[in-house]
Amino acid sequence: MFVRSFILLLLMVTASYFSHISEAFSGKFNASSEYEEVFMPVMDAASVIIDDDDVPPVEPNLLKAKFLKYPPLSGIGERVDRLVYGIKTDIKPELDHYGYEIRRYMSHVGNIQIYNDNEFLLRQIVNVRKAGVIAEYWKKHLDKEISEIEKIIEENTSIELRIRTSFKQNRFTAQTFMIILGSWIDANKRLLESIKKNPDIYKVEYPEIEISIPSKRVNFFNLYSKRQAKLKDIRRYTPFAMMVY
Repeated sequence: MFVRSFILLLLMVTASYFSHISEAFSGKFNASSEYEEVFMPVMDAASVIIDDDDVPPVEPNLLKAKFLKYPPLSGIGERVDRLVYGIKTDIKPELDHYGYEIRRYMSHVGNIQIYNDNEFLLRQIVNVRKAGVIAEYWKKHLDKEISEIEKIIEENTSIELRIRTSFKQNRFTAQTFMIILGSWIDANKRLLESIKKNPDIYKVEYPEIEISIPSKRVNFFNLYSKRQAKLKDIRRYTPFAMMVY
């Protein structure tokens, strides 16, 4: 009786473990719960409050990766699955040719140095532009893959319904993600370029950014709010849940 109960308990624990691993690999595991919520700015008489405490967010430390080639495809099913690699499915940096580099370039774009260090600000503008170029290449790659897979599925009536359904879902996920990714990068770029135009009007008393010109303060608040809204959107995708700007 004891042995039977022990075996049953062991099977339950094992099933739970592999279920968790499977969810994490498939991108269903919600990693964003491990990170702080995105704070929406508040504007007062002389400043914009950008955080709910006086400690700046912890930026991800993303080192340059040595990228590897993907292993050969095992079939059309795996090709369909790869459409959401780095989007819904979290993968190793060495294989995440586009997403990892984008996150690396975007990891410091909102650091408070942008308000008092012009050289640092210019470097972040360059970084966000590089991220934009990589996003364009990623989109072209996905568009090409989607077009080729569509042709294969249309010409081959023997492909399983499961794969056809998965393709429709992954195509929608990938195309939606690319729109959100572009909007997030663009929102950061617009904020940085606005700061560049008026570098001497900001005074940082974290979490408050004092802005001496009322009209510029309103403009900053609007741009910052949009950036935060787009950050919320991109963080819904597990590989990007770590981003803080």
